[in-house]
Amino acid sequence: MAASSISLPAADAVQVLVSALADESPAVRDAAAAALKEIAPMKPLLVLNCCSAVSRGGRRRFGNMAGAFSVMASAVRAMEKKDVDETFIMSLAKIATSEMITSKELNTDWQRSASGLLVSIGSHDPDLMMEEVFRHFSGPNSALPAMVQILADFASSEALLFTPRLKDVLSRVLPILGNVRDSQRPIFANAFKCWCQAASRCRGDCPSDWLLDGDVMSFLNSVFELLLRVWASSRDLKTYNEVQHCFLIIGSVYPQDLFLFLLDKSQHKDEASTIGALCVLKHLLPRLCEAWHSKRTLLVDSARLLLDEHSLGVQKALAEELGIVYPF
Repeated sequence: MAASSISLPAADAVQVLVSALADESPAVRDAAAAALKEIAPMKPLLVLNCCSAVSRGGRRRFGNMAGAFSVMASAVRAMEKKDVDETFIMSLAKIATSEMITSKELNTDWQRSASGLLVSIGSHDPDLMMEEVFRHFSGPNSALPAMVQILADFASSEALLFTPRLKDVLSRVLPILGNVRDSQRPIFANAFKCWCQAASRCRGDCPSDWLLDGDVMSFLNSVFELLLRVWASSRDLKTYNEVQHCFLIIGSVYPQDLFLFLLDKSQHKDEASTIGALCVLKHLLPRLCEAWHSKRTLLVDSARLLLDEHSLGVQKALAEELGIVYPF
């Protein structure tokens, strides 16, 4: 008998494969996902319709949301612009976010796959995807890290699409930044790092003065002041590293502006800002030594002004910075 006489119609075959995504055998799941991803470029809408049908039941009804979201992300990426229907992709975005806001988990396989789906949607319609994410900023606080992580992933994947929208992102994030829980700080710090990386990556393709836009600079200064005052001297090693990396990226793009900003904050009357600025300077001096080499005299003069400071925290941070300045 000819193979064609026993083959299933395309829709039925895809439905069988989608059902197999939830099979008890990991090998069957992987094989089904691989097959669906091969079909996706040829039949993206068919794959999306079948996957979205099972996804609406959520994690309680479908045993492999990570696989479903991953396949959906591949299908969305494969869609041609003419096939992108705003109402349809909005429904896909809502399936992903509705799952994410009902979970207190962080960085699970299914969440990473859901974020990948939203990033794929954003590659077609960034404003639609970002508005769906912003909609959940005012919801349960437990959903904020997941929403911020989506924007970080989008910036890393689609720098050219994200960077012109940085102002909007900062305007939404800044009002909630002061209330971020200690356990959530690494995610926010990593997001700022990703956003700064996106900005630096597309400098050659965006207007050279985009970062000097008054509103953007105002938001960034407010963010950096908070990072310095509260996060830069954090004892949490992951938060500390992410914040320092964020400042390093900005310093590699605008070394003189950042140097003057940190020098000014190191003389601030607020002790936390002073300590934060000294911590960042200590971290960046060996990494931006070429760009800041001519600033050694300014650094020493600034340090002298702090020698009479009575705060033990400032004295300790100053001593650590001076240990870097003199070899520098």
